[in-house]
Parts: sequence; C-alpha cells; structure tokens
Amino acid sequence: METVKMLDLGFSTADAEYPEIYQEEGDLRAEFKDWQEKTVKLYFADHVACKWQMVFDLLEGERDDSCYEICSSLWLKQHVHSEAIDSGEGYKHFRLNFNELGQLDVIALNIVVRT
Repeated sequence: METVKMLDLGFSTADAEYPEIYQEEGDLRAEFKDWQEKTVKLYFADHVACKWQMVFDLLEGERDDSCYEICSSLWLKQHVHSEAIDSGEGYKHFRLNFNELGQLDVIALNIVVRT
C-alpha cells in the first residue's frame, strides 16, 4: 500500500505560481515563485520519469499544498519491473502538490533545492 512521507525541503508549494519544468541531460529542473515571490529552483538528479497533472490523486493523509516522498510507490515499482531501473539504485518517487494548480510527480535519485 502506498503511503506518504512529508518532506521539509525549506520552501512551500502552498499558493505558489505554476512551475516551469525543464529537462536537461538526464536531469529535471523545476522553477517557481513561492507565496512570498521568492524563486525556488529544484534539481532532480538522474530522473527516469516525471508527470504533471491538474487532477489530484491524493493518498491518505496527503495535503494538496505540500511535498512528499511516496513510499511503496506503484509507479516506482512499474519502473523496476520494466527494468528501467534497479531496486537497489536508490530511486525515490517525489510528489509536489501546488494547491489547485496541479501535482508534479518525479522518480529520481534526489532533489537539490536552491532558493
């Protein structure tokens, strides 16, 4: 069963602007302005999958304005099963919820935050 683990990344997605999403040489970058108009830059190292959706798919205990790691992720398991990645490589399923704007899901090794 999928569960959520809230992440404290030092910024808030609550009332943020739409993120701009870029893919560069195997890495994914997302930038947005937070509710205080501060620019937040996120780097997802060696991502293997990403999706943006405007329809929320919230799990139990998940808020629409926070960042999470999705534990026991079915989406991550699909990538392992298809041999796109190996279960021992340390990939994680990250989810960033931007209130009513949408939801960014990424499978990557980690997130680096620059504000």
